[in-house]
Amino acid sequence: MAAPRRKKARTVENEKAEPQILFPETKIFIVDRKMTKSRHDFLQALARRKGFVVCGQFGSTVTHIVAEDLSTEQVMEYFQKKGVTSLYPGQELLNMEWFTRSMEEKRPVLCTDSLRLKPSQASVSVATEDIPVRMPSYECQRITALKHHNHRFTTALELLEEHAGYQGGGQRADSRARGFRRASCTLKSLSHPLTSIEQAGKLPNIGPHSLAVIKDILEDGYSQEVQDICDGDFYNTMQLFTGIFGIGCSTARKWYEKGFRTLDDIRNDSTITLRKDQKIGLELYQDLNTPVTLAEANIIQELVKAEVQRLQPGATVVLTGGFRRGKTEGHDVDLLISHPTEGKETGLLSAVLARLRRKNLLAYESTTANTYDPSTVTKKEYTLDHFERCFSIFKFDKSWISSKPTSQSPPGVVKPGTSNPDLPHQGDRVSLGTAGGSDGESTAEKAWVGRRVDLIIAPASQYAYALVGWTGSKYFNRSARLYAEREMNMKLTSHVLYDPVKNQYLSASSEEDVFRHLQLPYREPTERNC
Repeated sequence: MAAPRRKKARTVENEKAEPQILFPETKIFIVDRKMTKSRHDFLQALARRKGFVVCGQFGSTVTHIVAEDLSTEQVMEYFQKKGVTSLYPGQELLNMEWFTRSMEEKRPVLCTDSLRLKPSQASVSVATEDIPVRMPSYECQRITALKHHNHRFTTALELLEEHAGYQGGGQRADSRARGFRRASCTLKSLSHPLTSIEQAGKLPNIGPHSLAVIKDILEDGYSQEVQDICDGDFYNTMQLFTGIFGIGCSTARKWYEKGFRTLDDIRNDSTITLRKDQKIGLELYQDLNTPVTLAEANIIQELVKAEVQRLQPGATVVLTGGFRRGKTEGHDVDLLISHPTEGKETGLLSAVLARLRRKNLLAYESTTANTYDPSTVTKKEYTLDHFERCFSIFKFDKSWISSKPTSQSPPGVVKPGTSNPDLPHQGDRVSLGTAGGSDGESTAEKAWVGRRVDLIIAPASQYAYALVGWTGSKYFNRSARLYAEREMNMKLTSHVLYDPVKNQYLSASSEEDVFRHLQLPYREPTERNC
């Protein structure tokens, strides 16, 4: 296994704020046997960032002992070599699953038997024939939950996927990246922990390279290849540069090849000309690389919903993407806007944006018109959706979420007794300047945090397909399109399902209808986390 991916919360260079201790009663000691020093250091730093106390030395104050791929006997042997003959009362011996869940949930999870270390006789690899492997090849046919049994493998494989994407190389690189992701998707949907390379070899969509990585993790506890990538200059620089809003892999790679390594290198180089979105992405780098919380996403949804329904009563605004699939944080907020009456959604986006603009809630916006043409659905390359949409950066007032109770709420979200809901409430500070201080306000003084928000307008006749498409995941949708094409001889998009044999566009009034047309078992959004 390699160090968990570090893509969600990038920090501005040279920023070294002391982590806040949120759980003083939970004192973690991480056993470093069968673990590289860099991985051990990374896990300790991760726990500290999440608010946990990490003990560098073992002692009586330790409450939770975490080990990876070790039995109870192996951990005790480890301690005995260090002169510790027995544990102190109340200390828990836990596996890496406890650590992973605690980091994901940002709290110490309950110590259950499944999360405790097992004696050696209970941790022997299960024979392949004891666990029959019957798994459909298409991801859209399987249940894939956020919480699964094989994080140590999927983390490594998805890092390889990301690295392959950074390297470029056209279709060949894309194919390599997809290969790692498909292997990860398979392991996510496995109903038990993978315990042998023989089991992995019988699973669908796991290629030779992925098998080699899995074998390393099973035997050594980590993959040296993945660890080398994590520690490498290229991977970390590409992570940094692609974290700039508006910068893709191609531009980031060119900067790397020119010798740029830091954000200041980009800011200070006179030969680089940035677009408006890239400039604001650089100015708001820390904001846009700090995960959006579910609480923030819900507030933004309610704010937009209030404006939409004020303009067009009966309209709907649904939070989609990873949040709809059960995630508690994400990199942006996707809002799907529609109206039960076809045509009433027309003109709604521009009107909503005008209202948000008047309230000074937008730091950036870029809109695209609806370019959907039913006659082009039959074309093989027609896979992207063509909805009217706006990619924006919201000014999320910091006072909307506070550790202290407040009566203040976002403008447009009406509370009992609130007058003149069309104006920001008295005391709102979102009207201060524009993004990044271009009107005199410095980013250090701004009272808001930038949050990426995508607004998508879907007509009622296409809404069910749009909801499936914008809920994701990306690989669930890709699998569904391949399944429709190869198994059903149909063309699936985020607009419609087309049957070329009957020359018919199949209407759907719900997600269940979409699955029914494809003859697939319905999967709840939380089961589509490929």
